[in-house]
Amino acid sequence: MTSEFLPVFVQNALEDNEELLPGVVAGRADFQTILTFCQNFRTAGIGALFLGSSPKVFRQMLHHSGRAYAYFLGYADVKAVLTSKALPFFDAVAAGDFEGAGVIARRSRHSWAQGEEYEEDFLFTELLMHQFFLDALPRAGEEMLERYEAALQGSDDSRLPVCRALLGSNAEAFNESLALFLSERSDQLAELDAGGALMEEELSTEGNLSVEGLALVRLAERKRLETERDYLHVPSVARKGGRISFSADAWRKLWD
Repeated sequence: MTSEFLPVFVQNALEDNEELLPGVVAGRADFQTILTFCQNFRTAGIGALFLGSSPKVFRQMLHHSGRAYAYFLGYADVKAVLTSKALPFFDAVAAGDFEGAGVIARRSRHSWAQGEEYEEDFLFTELLMHQFFLDALPRAGEEMLERYEAALQGSDDSRLPVCRALLGSNAEAFNESLALFLSERSDQLAELDAGGALMEEELSTEGNLSVEGLALVRLAERKRLETERDYLHVPSVARKGGRISFSADAWRKLWD
């Protein structure tokens, strides 16, 4: 459910980024700052889409997030970066900016930050980066899936079968596993909301549209898998617009 304050959330996100922009451009942003900067673009894009704007605006905001993050990785200390937190990578993929996603993949940290992130969370993003953007061999993907399963130590993770289906180019398994992933995500969000752990702006934007889910659909489409028209929190309108190109540094000129 979206909020009546959605226009305010969009405006606040963009105004916050106007303040953060000089520091990001000057190379002074730390990891948390860039994640906030990118989340603001994501909030603005989802909010604009829900308010009836063209899907192009939504994809533009996601493109800005991905490219800003790629720029940040060009000057950041990679040891301070957690790959499991790299949602801007999924923004780039969801926007159809595969070139930008490739830049992020090449510049990202490719070692698990033990004690700072769960290994399975790291492996989920790392696996997709390697298999789709770093020209890893299929065997390397199989080995990473085995490591992923071992890291779970018998617990369930609905992302694992999604990855298996993508690597195996199995459309039926992909659609089933993605549906489960999105359903579980919805349940988790509901629990967080019930506990008061979600802000209204997050609940009304990312709570109703899964950028990770959309990115996974984009990857499935890239492998020419037959996908569903709509998924829970991945509406078909978010996939519209065809091929859209934005300049790599458009994110820093938004307010010119």
